[in-house]
Amino acid sequence: MLTTSAYAEVVNNHFNIFNILNKLKILTIIFLLTALAVLATHSLDSINQDIGRHLKTGEIIWQTKSIPQTNLFSYTEPDRPFINHHWLSEVVFYLVDRLAGLKALIILKVITLTAVFALVAAAVYRRTKTWALFPALLLGWLVFFDRSDVRPEIFSYLFLAFFLFAIFRAKYSSKFKYLYILPLIEIFWVNSHIYFIIGPALLFFLLLDQKVRRVEPPVFKKTLQIFLLTGLATLLNPNFIKGALAPLTILKNYGYTIVENQSIFFLTDYGILGRQIALFEISLVILIISFIVAFSQKRPVIFEFLAALFFTVLAIKMIRNFGLYGLAFGPLIALNFSTLKLPTWLRTKPAKVGIYLSGLALIWILIVSAVNNNFYQWYQSGKRFGLTIPAGAARGVEFIKANKIQGPVFNNFDVGSFLIWKLYPEQKVFVDGRPEAYSTDFFEKIYKPMQTDPAVWGKYSREYGINYVFFDHYDITPWARTFLARISQDPNWSKIYLDDSAVVFIKRTPGNKNLINRFEINTSH
Repeated sequence: MLTTSAYAEVVNNHFNIFNILNKLKILTIIFLLTALAVLATHSLDSINQDIGRHLKTGEIIWQTKSIPQTNLFSYTEPDRPFINHHWLSEVVFYLVDRLAGLKALIILKVITLTAVFALVAAAVYRRTKTWALFPALLLGWLVFFDRSDVRPEIFSYLFLAFFLFAIFRAKYSSKFKYLYILPLIEIFWVNSHIYFIIGPALLFFLLLDQKVRRVEPPVFKKTLQIFLLTGLATLLNPNFIKGALAPLTILKNYGYTIVENQSIFFLTDYGILGRQIALFEISLVILIISFIVAFSQKRPVIFEFLAALFFTVLAIKMIRNFGLYGLAFGPLIALNFSTLKLPTWLRTKPAKVGIYLSGLALIWILIVSAVNNNFYQWYQSGKRFGLTIPAGAARGVEFIKANKIQGPVFNNFDVGSFLIWKLYPEQKVFVDGRPEAYSTDFFEKIYKPMQTDPAVWGKYSREYGINYVFFDHYDITPWARTFLARISQDPNWSKIYLDDSAVVFIKRTPGNKNLINRFEINTSH
């Protein structure tokens, strides 16, 4: 029989072990978040794409205190109405860049994405086992990773994470105070990124969940009120109802095909993004198994199932939605698998300590791999660890400025946003990376045919008075390949600039004779 002192020693030893395990669990999650932050710290490889236009738009909004309602950057369709559904993100990007430079945008993104995964971990931390939560968050991040660039959607991820945090706290801890904040969050969301429609959708799933679980009427009524207020909050944007409906209408007049809007089936057929799609498919199998486990345990997972189905369908339809799916994946499957009872030997204190330490070792390997850029190579990504800002098309633009080459310019879709950033308002672009800002006819009858049909090129190049061509020569579209091959041999145009990002052709006119004499590149070699 234990004496009082002996019993006290056993109790103290037990709590010491418990405290060690609890600290290891917290340490494992913190270490995982550190690893995710390291992985998110990579070069701004999208420099030639949308970020430049976001910065220029943010500058215009900040200086004019108004939000442009038309396609003001292009000379081809300048009066076309345009709904800017991420203007607030652009203002934030502009101010950060103005205060601290482009590298600060990478740091802002890293902090935001780390907060995102910290929120979803906190949402289910007390309801999940570490052995389930740790790999779930890690696999979710691997699926998510391709969307970890500096984009307005990083704020969507932050708001989505808070919605999940609030909903899970309300469902599992009966803490409704976070739900009351959601209508306010939605006001910021609707002005930051087009994913804002997800907020009301998740609350609707929660209402269905509560109906099935037959929660008390006052609780259901509170949730219904929050849902209605959140829905009304979507109207608080510069375009009111049109802005609120933008997620449902934006693709109806999308005249240009971009990779991130394609389905996994389309990209698989073309052999594009194989590693990312494979990770998604693996995660989808695990997600399905997790719900089989949850249903076998007769868990009330209506919200979880609807959310999983919603994000899965979005990810299958468009790979740009991998970020949403990867974010929601972690907490959902961690909740489902945490109901499993592990074998007795795995529930012992030494086994748990071993699991935690193994997790820490794995995360350390991941951090070292990221710092040495091995992770990015394995993921088949052009990203590199660090705060590198590639030059992109900057040298080509400097050539245009230094030699005072005047437009109009004919540019390709991908590089338009960079030209807006560096040349507007002195020069406007032919097109930029916003299909919704241009008509379908513009792409189908003008932009693409100009690159494939010499007669159409001749007609519109004269009509628009095009003086020079500025192309990102890594444009892999068949029409761009055809155009570059043809114009390189066109005697009416001279190649005067070429680097590893851009190529410039100028029209042979008396006014351009001096430039051609100085810079013409012999295309016969």
